[in-house]
Amino acid sequence: MSIGPDPENNFGTPVPPPPPSYGMSVDVPPVTPLPLSEAIRQLPDQYVRVVTRPGVATFAQEQGKASWDIVWVQLAVFTVISVVANFVIFNVTMPASPGMNASPQSMQIIRIFSGEFPLSYIILTPLSFFIGTGINYLIARAFGGRGTFLAYCYSYLLFYVPLGIVALILNMIPFLNYLGIAVGIYEIVLLVFMTMAVQRLSGGKATLAVLILPITLIVLACAIGVIAVGLALDIQR
Repeated sequence: MSIGPDPENNFGTPVPPPPPSYGMSVDVPPVTPLPLSEAIRQLPDQYVRVVTRPGVATFAQEQGKASWDIVWVQLAVFTVISVVANFVIFNVTMPASPGMNASPQSMQIIRIFSGEFPLSYIILTPLSFFIGTGINYLIARAFGGRGTFLAYCYSYLLFYVPLGIVALILNMIPFLNYLGIAVGIYEIVLLVFMTMAVQRLSGGKATLAVLILPITLIVLACAIGVIAVGLALDIQR
């Protein structure tokens, strides 16, 4: 007796596999780093794709191209842009800002540091990137993440660099620097998607892993502010 497909339960009928769940069991593509020249050539398209098509699947497709040489190239280029942009901000934007009602002494301090402080970004830019990325990576790992630090850094730079350049441009234009807040919020959204893809975490865990650091800093800042106000009131008494 032949066994045919059951009309009610569809037994015997091939069932297509479910699509991959990028929140929990994302399929990690094979690691195939590109030659440096080809990786540099593809970067603009990758920036546009990641920023304009936000999603876990986008980062899942890109992380397999990770390599340390293209990570350092992006950091080097962004460091140079940061130094130049901060020279403009300190020497042009801040002195010319209509809302800059600083005292002559404050303006003198700004002029003194307008040359030296932007140069500090040669160290601050890569240092702050690796510290911030390292903390986020370790937190995600604590939540059960399984991605590598290289893939995390590489995937982060795919939106950290273009959005960072946009934020620097906005900071150089008076009356537009407040739009940097919107850029920062969008960066957090992309960071959640990236953490889900690279660390293979659910949306809830990835969101918590990303937000736990800024929430902690905000709480600490509020606590320090309350303490400072309390001390000031005690001194006045």
